[in-house]
Amino acid sequence: MTTSIPRVALVGANGFGLHHREHNLAPRVARGELAFVGMCDTAEIQERPGAPIGDTPVFDDYRAMLDATDPDVVIIATPPPSHLPIAGDAMRHGADIYLEKPPVTNLDEYRRLYDVMTETGRNVQVGFQALGSHAFNAVRDAIEAGRFGEIESIGVAGSWQRPDSYYRRSAWAGKRELNGTLVADGALANPWAHASQQAIALAGDWPLQGPVELERLRTRESVQVDDTAAWRAVNKNGVRITVAVTLCGDRKVEGDIYIKGTEGEAWYGFREDLLRLPGETEAKQYGTTNLLDNLLAHRRRGVGLISGLRRAKPFTGVLEQVLTSPVPRLVDEKHLERVGAVDNPDDPVTILKGVDQAVVDAATQGKLYSELGLPWA
Repeated sequence: MTTSIPRVALVGANGFGLHHREHNLAPRVARGELAFVGMCDTAEIQERPGAPIGDTPVFDDYRAMLDATDPDVVIIATPPPSHLPIAGDAMRHGADIYLEKPPVTNLDEYRRLYDVMTETGRNVQVGFQALGSHAFNAVRDAIEAGRFGEIESIGVAGSWQRPDSYYRRSAWAGKRELNGTLVADGALANPWAHASQQAIALAGDWPLQGPVELERLRTRESVQVDDTAAWRAVNKNGVRITVAVTLCGDRKVEGDIYIKGTEGEAWYGFREDLLRLPGETEAKQYGTTNLLDNLLAHRRRGVGLISGLRRAKPFTGVLEQVLTSPVPRLVDEKHLERVGAVDNPDDPVTILKGVDQAVVDAATQGKLYSELGLPWA
């Protein structure tokens, strides 16, 4: 534990690193809660009004940044294949880590990262921000208090849209692999990774038992990853987990979680911190604990980590199966509709007909798409 103002550095200052600079770092620097001692990116670092470069030292080599700035905490917001070497070097340099999701892409990398963490005695917080939800804590408290009886199932439904430009955002976007390295993109691996982690954690953080059943579809011939997918498994506590998501929805399903027990059910909108517990008629709005604040509090006074590396192991096993499975099946065009995006009619989105209801049916019934009698499944 320490009482000094922590020295924080950022690897990956563009992309999602801009979010960290604007929402996590700049406000805390202004309040005197941390010192932002350096940022690193292999590309020219972008600026925004809320994320100025200012006098923060800039580097294009993270090792040089570690040597020059000697940070206490390193935030890593780079592509997942680079996470293991950067995090390992930073921990051996003496820093605690805030590692964006997914932490790594397979269980072998997970074991190697975990070994470095235990060898160095450093801390790794994984950026599954939804785990900081107070609504999540309220669900777990209600489960422990017996309000659900025995938990039987957790189902997640999510439906968003992503335009064609989404798959041009980087060299690796929409690719199954790049330069011989498997890429963690696609609905399950990237935007909806939080959904899988949240479901696993709500089911009790038990390891998964038996096979992970997986269905992955794509609606663009040029894209090699899933934009509509579902997985199902049972954990060692006997809870069935079903996650059904899409990036081809007509209407938005923000991220609905259905929790069913022998004596009660709940609905949890995890993207909005909304929760309706057994016996309640209206959903209540809850707050959230920021994971960087939690990591800093852990360093300062030993508060437990909300999203420590150990918690990410079952999710990493699911992700490994997603990434190593074949290119998803291409949906026939007769089931698709191409329309202009709401904010840019010249940037088309693809709608998979009926998918909004399909994700809800899969989540609430614990079924895969192929079991719902859907014409495109």
